Amino acid sequence: MGLDPEPFIEQEKHTTLKPVWDLWRSVTQDFFGTASFGVVATETYTRGLRHFLEGELGLPCAFHFSRKPGVKPDNEQVREAIRGSGALLVFGGYNERMYINEAGNKSVYVPASLPGTIIRRHTGTPFMGYAGTCYLVQEVCNALFDALFNILPLGTELDKVDPTLARAAETLLWADAAQEGLNRIVAAQPILVRISAAKRLRDASEQAAKAAGVSTVEIGHVQHASESLQFGDAA
Repeated sequence: MGLDPEPFIEQEKHTTLKPVWDLWRSVTQDFFGTASFGVVATETYTRGLRHFLEGELGLPCAFHFSRKPGVKPDNEQVREAIRGSGALLVFGGYNERMYINEAGNKSVYVPASLPGTIIRRHTGTPFMGYAGTCYLVQEVCNALFDALFNILPLGTELDKVDPTLARAAETLLWADAAQEGLNRIVAAQPILVRISAAKRLRDASEQAAKAAGVSTVEIGHVQHASESLQFGDAA
């Protein structure tokens, strides 16, 4: 037919391959190896996202569920996977978005399935073709920044913090159950934010114990702190 593919290939390198490479080498590159994700979508989307993100880019897949025509999904199983996985990103529909909020997770939701609105008309969105790969890597990079933003205290919260004492206050003891509860909550958080989450939860738990006038942090204090920080259940 006399067609020359070279101009198309050259254009594709600049419109797709170059942006993907730039994103891959961005400041978030050190976190890709621990940026776990979960997928709840149709089988083609689930398989394609796993193949690209896990198989080609090396992001660990925390869980995956495929929706099939005529088969009712096990929503309880999906809910538990979201609650316990600590996935940084969750690709799915509005059901999964609600489950994230229910669990108090800091996971970043990315629309990828029904039910729910997913309005994407731009070329390459949501996940089609080479341009779709650029869109996906871009979403991962944005999710990493969002994960960091989600753990930053608001200015109004900083104003409520008790002033730091000139001398270190008396060190509180931690009951075994309280320490185990804290460990469970922190383990359920995305790896990227665990250090900050652990510090915030420990400080809030000790503040709750001090407010109660006790010298030992109990599981109830950790639970109260976790609920106030929306970190999930300590049990």
